[in-house]
Amino acid sequence: MKASIPINLLLVLVAVSAISPFATDAYLSAIPIMAETLATETSLVAITVSLYIFGLAFGQLFGGPWSDRYGRKPIIILGLAIFSVGSMLISSAGDIHSLWAFRLLQAMGAGIAVVGIPAIIRDVSTGKESAKLFSLIMLISMLAPSIAPSVGTLILKTLGWRWIFLALAIMAVLIGLLTFMAMPKVMTKQPRVRSGGYLSVIKEYRALGYLVAQGFGFAVLMTFLTNASFAYIEHFKVSEELFSILLVFNVLGVASVNRINNYLLRKHEPATLLKRFLTVQVCSALVLLLVVCLAPDNLILTVIAFVMTTSAMGGLMPNSGACFMQYFGKNAGTAAALLGTFQYIIAAGVSALAALMSTVSIVPIALVMVMSSSIALAGAWYSARYQQAMN
Repeated sequence: MKASIPINLLLVLVAVSAISPFATDAYLSAIPIMAETLATETSLVAITVSLYIFGLAFGQLFGGPWSDRYGRKPIIILGLAIFSVGSMLISSAGDIHSLWAFRLLQAMGAGIAVVGIPAIIRDVSTGKESAKLFSLIMLISMLAPSIAPSVGTLILKTLGWRWIFLALAIMAVLIGLLTFMAMPKVMTKQPRVRSGGYLSVIKEYRALGYLVAQGFGFAVLMTFLTNASFAYIEHFKVSEELFSILLVFNVLGVASVNRINNYLLRKHEPATLLKRFLTVQVCSALVLLLVVCLAPDNLILTVIAFVMTTSAMGGLMPNSGACFMQYFGKNAGTAAALLGTFQYIIAAGVSALAALMSTVSIVPIALVMVMSSSIALAGAWYSARYQQAMN
């Protein structure tokens, strides 16, 4: 099926996709000041990053089935409304416990809203065209974090940290208005049929390998992001300024591979490209493991190996999402919810494991990335072989 997606719907997809990266990155520079204002430890405020990931996954569990039953449009608007209320409440938080509670509410709203994105992509496209749309959305999701910290810092310096969250609330309201006015009426209602719930998704064995591929593939990126400060700042003793520059290389790498994947989709199927990019990721992770074992003090080689390993995400995520979602029609929202929740839970667990293991060496980081990418590749091969057997 060739996608013919209206520009107004594309704007909605891009806008809703951008809100979560802004919510996670815009306030990072304000965390120490927030801790001082709330008379608490910086580490306790930093926990809100993990709380957001948890709330995001939890919100998707509700938003997915609701979007199947009531339609994509009203549920996206509902999620944005909850996100906006949560953001406003955060701006008025007076202690750490209320901050945690309001942050969870904000994250749940985001989860309810963003889970509609893959469902809508499945509604309007399949195969290569679906992978291209996933590729575009991922590109936006990667570029937003590179802008958000600068915007957040500017607001912090001029208006104070509370205005960062007020700005997020206003942003959500504007995106909600855009969704209400620009989203086609055809997306307003879905046929009210029983989708079978999450059990119907799990029973689609052809898709389960792609679920594993996306979850453990994304875990590779999260393992790097979670442990990058330990690897670069603590192990290699680089400055905060150089650390920020080194992270840009990873963003550029993912964005470049993302565009290469978009070009390759003209001639190759998403399932084929997924296996190839995962193979590249496994090989790159093995190179990283060799570098940190044989040349543990070589910063340049380590940076190159990290960039090679994480850059594969630019081709991995769009294709795994398209391959998984192709098996679900009437229950696309429920399937998208399971995909997103599994992705975040696996990534959080794997990256935390790497962090706990990496106290004196960065070898465990590389080892976890090798194992995670290998599991992802095995998942992709499983689904491909299962599909061949069914045919």
